[in-house]
This record gives sequence, C-alpha cells and structure tokens, in this order.
Amino acid sequence: MPFRAVLLALMLLVPLGASAAGLPVAKKTLAFTSKAMDISVAYPQTGNKAIDGTILDYARKSVATFKAFEPDLSAGDHPYALDTRFEVVRNDGRMFAVLFTEYADTGGAHPNTDYHTFNFLLPDGAEVFLPEIVNGPRGLKRISDLAGAYLLKTIGTGPDSLSDSDTIKSGTAPGAYSFRNFAIAADRLHIYFPPYQVAAYAAGPQEAVIPLAALKDVLRRDWRAPAASFDCGKAATTIEHAICADAALARLDRQTAEAYQYAVANAYGAPAKEAVRQVQRDWIARRNAACSGPSPGACLVKSYRDRIAVLTKP
Repeated sequence: MPFRAVLLALMLLVPLGASAAGLPVAKKTLAFTSKAMDISVAYPQTGNKAIDGTILDYARKSVATFKAFEPDLSAGDHPYALDTRFEVVRNDGRMFAVLFTEYADTGGAHPNTDYHTFNFLLPDGAEVFLPEIVNGPRGLKRISDLAGAYLLKTIGTGPDSLSDSDTIKSGTAPGAYSFRNFAIAADRLHIYFPPYQVAAYAAGPQEAVIPLAALKDVLRRDWRAPAASFDCGKAATTIEHAICADAALARLDRQTAEAYQYAVANAYGAPAKEAVRQVQRDWIARRNAACSGPSPGACLVKSYRDRIAVLTKP
C-alpha cells in the first residue's frame, strides 16, 4: 500500500476561553496520518496576528519533529502517535495564556506526557517568559521555594505520598528550565511539571499554584523591559550595553545562558562538565571578537542563535 500523508487544518467555529474582554478563540488542528504515524496537534486561533503566528509555528514544528521519528520504526511496530490538546488558561484582555498537553507514544514501555505553554501580553500579543516577569535569580529562588513547599505538602508527605523531598527539590531547583511550563492567571502563577520532573512516572504530571501576592516584591514593573542573563545595571562593555538596550537581544542572551546551564547540569561527571564550560568560554571569546564593532546587534543575534542551536541539539 503506498505511503499516504495528509496535512490538514480544520477550523471549528466554536469560541473557546473567550470572555467579553478577551480574544475570540477557534480550535484548529494539524494532522498527519500514514501507515506508520498518527499525529494530531490542536491549537487555538485568536485573530491576533502575533499570537497566531507563534502558536502556528509551534504546531508545525511539533508535527515535523514527531514525523522525524518515523525511521526509528521497525517492521511489526504499532504506529507512533502524537495527540496534543490545549487549554486556554487566561483570556481577559490583559493576557492570553495557553497550555498544551502533548501525549506521545513511540513504542516505549509507556506513552509520554509533556507540556508546552505560551503567555502573551495584550493587546499586541508579545510573548513573555518567566525571567522577564520576575526579578532575576531572587525571583526564581522565591518561586523555587514556594513551588517546592506546595508540592511537598500536596504530594510529598503523608502515608500516600507520591514523591519525596529530594525529588521535589531537584525538580524545582532555581532556574528558568525548572519552570519553563507556566501560565500567569489574573491572581496566581500555575507551574506544570511533566512526569519524572518532581515525582515518579506512576504519579503522573503535577502542578503547583502560587498566589501572585506571594511574589509581589519580586515581580518586575515592566515585563517588556530587557531581561538579560546579567545585571544590566552593571553593564560595562559595548556588547553588554547593546544587549541591555534591546529586549530581543537580552532574551537571546538569557536563553543562551539557560541552555548552557542546562547542558552543564546534564553533563555526566566532572570532566564532561568542564568540557562544556570550556566550549562556552571559547564561544564567548569568539563572540566578543566578532561582535566588537560599534553596532553589534546583528552579529550578536546570529552568534546567539548559532550557540543555542548547538546547546539544544538532541
């Protein structure tokens, strides 16, 4: 039977998660079917160009990434499957937040569940990330403490506990990666943890809820302002000043640092960790040399994107 592939978009004209002040939301689906694969990625469409472009890009990449697993299939294997659903967490005219839950079956011992979240400022639909919402390491440390306490109380204590203090502490360590899946509601912060992050697989995915009142003193006043990996108040070089003057550059700088920290944390053994650190030092030296001119913006963008691609390569 010949290979058959269908890529389609279905629009359901039923508003989801919209309020009087919020955006209209229509459900759409990207699907791919063949003898070897069954993919369905549902996503919202709002009519906001910036939001819809970012979310559609995510949906398309999800389909393409999962399709790349097809060569791993062996004769007799059951088809691989990806089923992604979404929930609009906030849609009140000030922010639009959406949670994607990804259910994937690639023939392993059990299916896997993962999350992906987006938080957009309205009315323009600018995406915002947690390190741009809270004030640097102090803010992430506060979230770490509060999320850890919440999980310890809800799943880490008592005769029927689903986890333990060490696992929870590891999964809620201060750092953007620990809290990459989050949604800002009107009065609280939701943090979503896939299986294994804060508990064993059998316990399933978990969620921590933190009142925004508990973060009041670590919330940044302007969530659109540049948030680099370093204190912009201490910027000294031309490159540092350029980063701190541009929100997009600051985000790339911070995301590069986050990817580097994750790579170090996951390198096995001291020699491997030191090797990652040395490569990063070498890259910084090359970046500084190449982007030392009076207008380093374009050079820095390329340098950061290239470095992130290396650090996040599977």
